[in-house]
Amino acid sequence: MRMQIAAVKKLFSTHSRLATIVVTGMTIASFGSAANATPYSTSGASTQFSLGDQLGIFSVYDVLQIGGASGSINPNTDIALNTLKFTVGPNSFFPGNYSFKFNETVTVGSTTANLTVPFNLSVGASDVLSILGGTTTLSILVGGNIWSLVVDQLTLKPSVNSFGVGSETASLMAHVTESPAATPLPAALVLFGTGLGAMGLFGRRKKSKVGVVSQG
Repeated sequence: MRMQIAAVKKLFSTHSRLATIVVTGMTIASFGSAANATPYSTSGASTQFSLGDQLGIFSVYDVLQIGGASGSINPNTDIALNTLKFTVGPNSFFPGNYSFKFNETVTVGSTTANLTVPFNLSVGASDVLSILGGTTTLSILVGGNIWSLVVDQLTLKPSVNSFGVGSETASLMAHVTESPAATPLPAALVLFGTGLGAMGLFGRRKKSKVGVVSQG
């Protein structure tokens, strides 16, 4: 092993230009390029009716409307994921806690992935809808970079009138991070081996030229 390492060092020191090419190529293969602002969009989801009430599908209360959003992503920032409107009314006879979710697509650059957002609903004198922050994560590979989205916490507690009817609208946010995607080690080793082969071929040609001159 030591002899192999010494041989590689000798090749690198003898052919510094080729060594630079090999190292640069391995670096590019191992890490993606740094990302600038990247466009994104979300599809939103179908309106959800009769969340936690006892009046059935004809109820106009405990309704969650989920709108999409679009813009540009920069690393380590928050983006608007959805616009949520929660409407409540006097439609529940018994208090209770319920678990729901909605599904949508998220597109970053030219890559699209599915996102599931779970939420809880507490039905009582005041209905409260809660999305727990930090529990929903989506990772999307765009080019040589991975964009990760973590949904922020959000609580919707509408103020109601004398008839017990009210609504609240808010933006659901997500925190975005970006990191380069590492190339699997075998690919880097192939590139390294190709570089060594090129250096060996270069050395062989140099020796051949010397032999031709000496024979003349």
